[in-house]
Amino acid sequence: MYEKLKGKKLLIVGSAFESEIVKAAHEMGVYVIVVDNILDRKEARAKELADAAWDISYFDTDAIVQKCMESGVDGVFAGYGETRVIAAYRIAKTLGKPFYATEEQINITRDKKRFKEECIRYGVPVPRSYCAGNIMTGEEKENVIYPVIVKPSDRSGRIGISVCNNRQELDAAIEFALSKSETKAIVVEEYLEGTEFSAIYTVKNGISSLSCVNAKYITDDQTVPNLLCDCAMAPAVFVNDFKSKIDSAIADLLNGIGMKNGMANFQGMVTEKGIFVFETGLRINGNNDWKIIEKNNGINFAKMLMAYSLCGDMCDDLSKDTPFFKRYYCTLPFYAHGGIIAKLEFDKVLAFDWAEISTQNAGVGTEILEDCTGRQKVIAFLIEADNYEQLLSRIREVQKNVVVENEAGISLLFKNFNPNKIADKL
Repeated sequence: MYEKLKGKKLLIVGSAFESEIVKAAHEMGVYVIVVDNILDRKEARAKELADAAWDISYFDTDAIVQKCMESGVDGVFAGYGETRVIAAYRIAKTLGKPFYATEEQINITRDKKRFKEECIRYGVPVPRSYCAGNIMTGEEKENVIYPVIVKPSDRSGRIGISVCNNRQELDAAIEFALSKSETKAIVVEEYLEGTEFSAIYTVKNGISSLSCVNAKYITDDQTVPNLLCDCAMAPAVFVNDFKSKIDSAIADLLNGIGMKNGMANFQGMVTEKGIFVFETGLRINGNNDWKIIEKNNGINFAKMLMAYSLCGDMCDDLSKDTPFFKRYYCTLPFYAHGGIIAKLEFDKVLAFDWAEISTQNAGVGTEILEDCTGRQKVIAFLIEADNYEQLLSRIREVQKNVVVENEAGISLLFKNFNPNKIADKL
C-alpha cells in the first residue's frame, strides 16, 4: 500500500510530542526529519527517534525551505497543534509540495468564532454564545447566564480555558484567555454539562467518512482548574445517535469549506438537550485516535495524511471505514503535577497483551510545569477489551501499575480516573 513511499524524505514540524508520528512514518519506510527550536533532547523526544533533526523555529519558513531544498525533502507534515499545521502548510506551499488543507481552511478551524458561523450555516448545533466580538462588552456580561466557559478564540490543547460561575470569575477568566490568545480574541459560551466527545472524520477525494466517535471523561483532580481529558473510550455509547442526528450536517460543513483530502477532529458535548459541537481541528489529536481506528478499520489516517504530503495520494481508501467497532478501546492518559520526574515505572502494563503505549511525552528528568494544559501528560496507554465491563476492569489494573514520582518519592500523578463514571452510564 505504501511501497512507493519507501526512501522518501518527510519533514515533520514539531518534536515535543511527535514520537508516535515518527514511528508511524518509519513503518512506511520513510526517512524522517524533525524540526523545531527545542534544543533539550529530553523535551524534544521525537528528535531522538528521527533520522535527522533540525534546531530551527518552524516559523522560519525561509530557512527551513532552504534546508529542505538542500536535503531533497519530498513532503511536509504537521505534528500536534494548529500552529504546527499552519507552519507546515506554509513550508509545503513554498516548496510546491502537496498539503491536505489550505490556509483558509486551517484559519476557519483555528478561529472558534468563524468555525461556529460555519456550523450554524450548515446546521451543526452549537452552544449559545455570549460574546459577539473579539472582547466582551459590559452589556454582554450583564446578560450572562452561568455557568459559562471562556477560552481564547485561536488556541487548542485546553490552553487558556476556564469555567465560570459568577461575574468575578468571568472577569478573571477573560483576562486569562486574552493573555493566551495570539489575536486577543475570546469566546464566551454556555457551559454544557454532559459527556464530551471527539468525532474523527477521514476525507478522501471530497468524501467525508466518520471513522470514530469516542466519549471523553474530564479529570476529577480538583487542584487542576481546567478540562483535561482523563479517559477517552471508543466506541461511545451514543455513536448511533451521533451518526443519525448530526453526521450528515458535519459532512456538509466539510464539503462546504472545500475539504478534498485529510482529516478533521470535531469536539463537542452530548447533553440532555442534544448533541452540540464547539470546535474542530484539521490535525492529529493528542489521543492518537488513528491507532484505535487502525485496529478496528484497518485504515490509518496518520499514515494516509503523511502519504498525501509525500505524493499527493492518501494511498488507501475508505471502504473499510466505520465508527461501529467490533471491540472496545480506551486511551488512558496519566498527567503529572509540577515537578521533575525522578521515577517513572510502567513495565508491568506492557506485560499485558491488551495494553500498549499510545504516546509518551516525558521521561525521567523531565520537568513538568503546572500550566493546566495537555503538556502535563506524561504517558498514555491504549487498552483493548471485549466489552465495556472488561475495559473498566482493565483500566483499574493499569492504574495500579503506573508510578510517577519526584526525587522525594512523592507521587506527581493526578488523582486516578474513576471508572464508575462510565459504569453508571452503561
